[in-house]
Amino acid sequence: MPGDAPQDLSVVDMSLRQRLKHFNGFLAFLLVFSGFCAFNYGYDVGTFGGVQGLPSFTRKFGECDEDGVCALPGWLSSVMTATPFLGKALGCIAAGWIAERFGRKAAFYLLCIVSIVGVTLQTTSVTSRAQFTLGRIITYGQTGIAIVLVPIYQAETTPRELRGMFASTIQLMIVFGQVVSSLVTYGTKSIPSTAGWRIPIGLQLVSPGILLLLLTFVPESPRWLLDRQRDDEAFNSLRKLRKHSSDEDIHLEIESLKYACAHEDNGTWAEVFGKPNRIRTIVAIVAMFGQQITGQTFPSQYGVIFYQSQGFGQKAFLYNVIGNLVSLVACFLTWGYVDQVGRRPLLMLGGFFMGVWLFVLGGLGTMKTEDFTPATSNLLVASLQLFSVFYNLSWAPISYVVVSEAATLRLKEKTNLLASVFSVLTTFVVSFTTPYLINANYANLGGKVGFIYGSFNFAMVVATFFVIPEMKGRTLEEIDQLFASGVLLRKFGDIKTRTAQELYESDIDKKADNQEYA
Repeated sequence: MPGDAPQDLSVVDMSLRQRLKHFNGFLAFLLVFSGFCAFNYGYDVGTFGGVQGLPSFTRKFGECDEDGVCALPGWLSSVMTATPFLGKALGCIAAGWIAERFGRKAAFYLLCIVSIVGVTLQTTSVTSRAQFTLGRIITYGQTGIAIVLVPIYQAETTPRELRGMFASTIQLMIVFGQVVSSLVTYGTKSIPSTAGWRIPIGLQLVSPGILLLLLTFVPESPRWLLDRQRDDEAFNSLRKLRKHSSDEDIHLEIESLKYACAHEDNGTWAEVFGKPNRIRTIVAIVAMFGQQITGQTFPSQYGVIFYQSQGFGQKAFLYNVIGNLVSLVACFLTWGYVDQVGRRPLLMLGGFFMGVWLFVLGGLGTMKTEDFTPATSNLLVASLQLFSVFYNLSWAPISYVVVSEAATLRLKEKTNLLASVFSVLTTFVVSFTTPYLINANYANLGGKVGFIYGSFNFAMVVATFFVIPEMKGRTLEEIDQLFASGVLLRKFGDIKTRTAQELYESDIDKKADNQEYA
């Protein structure tokens, strides 16, 4: 039972080198595979963020002024950027149901098919704004599937020593996708024909093609198989995942998981909001809500057109590339140290500095563009770049880690789905309103929008202190014990817990003692 002693430090205080010893070739393969599931999400965000500033695209879908300068009107940019999140919401809903009923691999196949259909619709659009937007909506269905499915699969297949590293891979590959897409759009910005925007869009067919080939070698989740009484398949699946373990150790882990599953069944939606699980649901929702309300949509989806509006011209595409590159470096740092540093410190520190740099941007937004000096212009670019750095050091990857840990096993699909839908709705609102906030024809806030989102960042620092617990180094069964302890969320790090294997062995010992005294 949970007590007051500090938890086992052998896992919590492991160095990066010690954690990497738990890696094997197959886990590395799954790391790459699960990462590629999120690649197209980042690639699409980065692509459209650049494509809507390409002359080859704006001539086809935008409106041109009397000087022949073409651009997407604010309302169309808003629609093309925001409505795809409705597809993402549908993808979240479909992923939870299919993953629970037919297995995790079935949902992975759906992810690939949806992506291929959506990209094909976009690429074959000629002048139809509706067809292109519909293709974006369908394509975003695969991003919804990814953010629900990948954290569940990683949590169920990864050793606890590596769980934070695996979960943060989602954001790492999202940013990697943005880096690749920004390089592609930078390379095609001068192509006058439709190939200038069709090449970046069409390259999204590569990732689902690779995933379909790799899926043959991906094992089903052992926990899902055990829940369906398919013990032999679960053993074979775990055998692939635990290359360095003996058959005896694997059998013991199987029995421990069966013991845990015996006390669990698929929960109902009422239980998600019921008193025993309400706090866990709130933790998951706050993590995913905080990831999007920070205003990351502004630099990631509207960065190019914002730079152009500030007079940077073709340099806007270069700054977009640089921003994505430094974000990728930040993700690599988090990927390596999230299981050592923990979740709470990164979220609070990152959120604070995100707010600081957005306030700097807001302050610069109060100045007129014609009054900018070279130093002022450089500071404006740096503020957006540094915001992205701290976002990718903290809220971007850590939110996926928290949501993969927060839900109880029997409600994981439903809780992750609910948290993801909150994330999608938040992103939709932010994406839809941002063009109206920054566009000269509407609110004309420009950089002053930093004051709005900077305030949200400071608020999320406070929310993290009270609502987001520290769960590094815990198995999923140990996390169940933490929430059942009734201790304040911010004090979870002081609680002693036991793994499923320890609980199983303890139960065996008790039964043996009872038989001895009988």
